[in-house]
Amino acid sequence: MHEKEDSISITLRSFVLPPDSKDDFPLGKPLSLRVSPGTLVGRLMDRIFAERVSQIGMVVINGKAAEKSMPLAEGDRVDVYELLGGG
Repeated sequence: MHEKEDSISITLRSFVLPPDSKDDFPLGKPLSLRVSPGTLVGRLMDRIFAERVSQIGMVVINGKAAEKSMPLAEGDRVDVYELLGGG
């Protein structure tokens, strides 16, 4: 199989730093990724953010709030926002 047949392309824009990231991580800038078709939002967050997943406040896909159980599709735009403090 070809890579295009067994993976899909998504765009990730994160405002949360992944654990192993360095100062060169493109915080807030679009980053193209290839993932398996049907990858769940929660699974992707666990894989990318690992122990920092608790810092995620909201995941938005194509402009709409997403649940962890939502599967990703070709061309999805995934925005990851950190928890907001305040009271």
